[in-house]
Amino acid sequence: MSEQLDSATALRYARIRRVKKLLRPMPRRTNLHKYPVIKWFANYARKCSYIWSFKRANVISAIYLGWIIALIPMYGLQMLTAFILCLPFRANCLVAMALQWITNPLSIPFIMVGQYMLGDYIIVKFFNASESVGQRLLENLRKSSFEELLATLWNTISDWGVIAHLVSATLLGGFIIAICGAIVSHIAYALYLKRFEIKKGNCASDDEN
Repeated sequence: MSEQLDSATALRYARIRRVKKLLRPMPRRTNLHKYPVIKWFANYARKCSYIWSFKRANVISAIYLGWIIALIPMYGLQMLTAFILCLPFRANCLVAMALQWITNPLSIPFIMVGQYMLGDYIIVKFFNASESVGQRLLENLRKSSFEELLATLWNTISDWGVIAHLVSATLLGGFIIAICGAIVSHIAYALYLKRFEIKKGNCASDDEN
C-alpha cells in the first residue's frame, strides 16, 4: 500500500514540477518583494496558500480569470490586475499571470481587431444597431483625401458615440473570446488530469503485480 502511495505521490510532484518549470518567469513567494507594486501585497500574498496551490479548483479559477483579464485592453496593468484579483477569487496566481502573455506585442493588433469585429457584428446583428461604425469609418477613410482623412479622424475621436461603440464592441468581443478560450483550456486541463489519473492507476496496478 505504501508503495502505491509513493508512486502516486511521485507522479503528482512530477506534474507539479513540470508546471512550475513552465511558470518559472512568474513571481514566486520568495521574490515578490522584487516586483513593483506587487511587493505592497507580498506579506498578505505569502499567507494566502491558495494562490500558490495547484489544486483543481484554484487552477480552474485562474484559467477563467486569466483569460478574461488578458482580453481587457489595459496593457501594462494586466499582470498586476491578475495578481490582485487572484486573492479574492482564490485562483492560482501563476496560471492567471502566465495567461496574460496571450496578449503580447506581436498578438495585440490581431486580437484587438478580432475582438472589435466580433463585438461589432453582435451589436449590429442582435442589438438593432443601424450600421457598423467600423465599416462606415473605413468607407469614409477610403473615399477621403489626406485633408479629409485628418478631419474624419478628428471627428471620430471627438465623437463620444463612436468611441462608446468602439469600446463596447471591443470589450464584448473580448469577453466572448475569453469565455470560449477559457472553456477550451478548462476542457484541455480536465483531459490532462484524466490522463494523469489513468497513468496513476496503471502505476498502482503495476505495483500490485
